[in-house]
Amino acid sequence: MLEIFAHRILYNEIENNLKAIPFYEKLNIGIELDLRYGEDGVYISHDVKKNGILFEDMCKNNSKSKIRMALHIKEIKSVNETIMLLKKYSMNNYFLFNTENNDLVNLVDKYYVASYVSQKKNEKNTDILWCDEIDEKWYDEEVISDLHKKNKILYAMSLEVVKTCNKTEMIREWDRLIELGINGICTKYPEKLNSFLAKRSLK
Repeated sequence: MLEIFAHRILYNEIENNLKAIPFYEKLNIGIELDLRYGEDGVYISHDVKKNGILFEDMCKNNSKSKIRMALHIKEIKSVNETIMLLKKYSMNNYFLFNTENNDLVNLVDKYYVASYVSQKKNEKNTDILWCDEIDEKWYDEEVISDLHKKNKILYAMSLEVVKTCNKTEMIREWDRLIELGINGICTKYPEKLNSFLAKRSLK
């Protein structure tokens, strides 16, 4: 079963739309969000802001949620408070990753960490891999199969997240990723991907 993540909790063309969390949870769609550290603590934002949405508010309002969360650590100093808040509000269905490849394993239980992979030669010691092809086109059947044999879980960034593309190109890439056996896709259009999967299963 392919996992889907809503990139930056995008919903109704609004990023970090926390109102979408119950909606996505019902559809079994996960969320991806960026975390930074500011004067008031950890906040949700891709870019540096003075007044971002506090991560604690999100946790507090969704403490009963079981939604899968991919937490992109934009600033390492946000890690300790992030883990403290997740424990405080009993939120366990998550993993952290960092595209600068800072060693989060030294800060967090390995079970809750994904390594960022953008090249074929990037060998990582975590079970979860957060992947894209920004640096090179490295996805192929042999590579993906080999990683699965090593019990790796692979989540890929959808094409429209990393570059400008049209709808046809995006869907073609979804199809390629599914055929390769990728475990999950992070996209700006999670509902469309969900519908695409449903239609694909009927073929």
